[in-house]
Amino acid sequence: KARVVSSEEHPWGPRDFLLPALAILIAAGAMGSMLEMSTVHPHSLWKLASKLLWKNASVRPPVLLTLTLIGWAGVMRVCRSANMNLELVLGGPTVPPAAILHAAFVLLAAVMCAHAVHIYASETPGLTWRPWLMCNLLLHLTVLGLALWPRGLAYASRASLISTLVESVIAPFAPVSFWHVIVADYLTSMAKAFSDLQLTACLSSHIFAHDAAADDGGAYIRTTELWDTHHGACAGSRANALMLALPFWWRLMQCLRVYHDTREQKNLWNALKYSTAFPLVYAGYLRRHEPSAAHDRLFLVAAVVQSSYCFIWDVLMDWGLPSFAQGLGAKSGSKCKPGFRDILLVSKRQWAYYLLALFNLCLRFLWTLSIFGHLPGRGGGMFFIEVAEIARRTVWAIFRIEWEVVVKVYHSAHAHETVALRTLNSSFRGTGANASFGSSMSGESEESEMEAAERRAIAYL
Repeated sequence: KARVVSSEEHPWGPRDFLLPALAILIAAGAMGSMLEMSTVHPHSLWKLASKLLWKNASVRPPVLLTLTLIGWAGVMRVCRSANMNLELVLGGPTVPPAAILHAAFVLLAAVMCAHAVHIYASETPGLTWRPWLMCNLLLHLTVLGLALWPRGLAYASRASLISTLVESVIAPFAPVSFWHVIVADYLTSMAKAFSDLQLTACLSSHIFAHDAAADDGGAYIRTTELWDTHHGACAGSRANALMLALPFWWRLMQCLRVYHDTREQKNLWNALKYSTAFPLVYAGYLRRHEPSAAHDRLFLVAAVVQSSYCFIWDVLMDWGLPSFAQGLGAKSGSKCKPGFRDILLVSKRQWAYYLLALFNLCLRFLWTLSIFGHLPGRGGGMFFIEVAEIARRTVWAIFRIEWEVVVKVYHSAHAHETVALRTLNSSFRGTGANASFGSSMSGESEESEMEAAERRAIAYL
């Protein structure tokens, strides 16, 4: 029986991208030719792109998922270029960036083909099965089917990701690794996509209920009119607010599980960070249903607290940029010194990390004020905010993984090397070895010993 080749072993090349790229080009060409003769859709490419990619909640989640995959492929590329030990920190073999990019291309092909079918069907007079809505719903089911399909090169990786997602959802009843943390943090950046899914389900149920009534003699009403009619009630529902807060609840439960396992107090502070999202969601809910100056001030205070807390945590704990961050939250005391951390893997230029911090700060406040402040969700503005958050999360992931490598690989190897040197020195002293050799060993300063340990650790890696 032939051995199944995994995505890690497969020699990825341009030929692997030929089929999805061809599907994308054919779908794009078909849509372009149909637009020229269309009597239903606008001839403007910008208006068509708006309708197909970001105009409302039903079209955004698959596109955002595609962009997230492209961003994660970039994360893997940068981390591998920096020679990071990804297998150690992520807990197993990692998928090549080309495999992730291939998955993004397949997903994009599915998006383009679904919209091509929608445009073709909507040009056919007399159809009442609502091509726009049905194609978008079938697209969501297709994305789910592609993720669960038990074949293909990346099946093992997809199965592992789905398992991690399930374990993140049932936290704190499942173990939490660094990979679980990365996945769950990505889910918090997709909070608006969760809200969009709930909004799509709510509006679809209203539209299907109308169709059931129309079968009994009611008049047919266009999908866009029904969507506009019920949009306000669905977007302002408690269920929509709960879906917005749900990813933060999962991450909060993970922090409590890690605290239960390790008893490190930093996990309680991390849990508090994620809990600041709940007052923000509630304040946004109040602003929508009971507009007032007091509720506006409440929302602003909650947004500033949540964004500031997250930004400070990013710089200190997730990226460990200050030198003293290494000792924060530890069970026992450790040496703390001011300044920038010494080991930089992605870039040796400190100004790049300062720009990173500024980029993160600006996008955190922009995302918080927009998503939870209910920026109008029927245009390019909301899509731009969601794309910007994916870009921020992508950059965050690179430097979060870098810090994890520094802690688990460099600092760990450094500490073990130092302990070994001190043990060796003590053994020579205790056995009465040559006095001159012993004095030379004991005469070495602790700083030179640490530097030698670091050189050995880096050489070992």
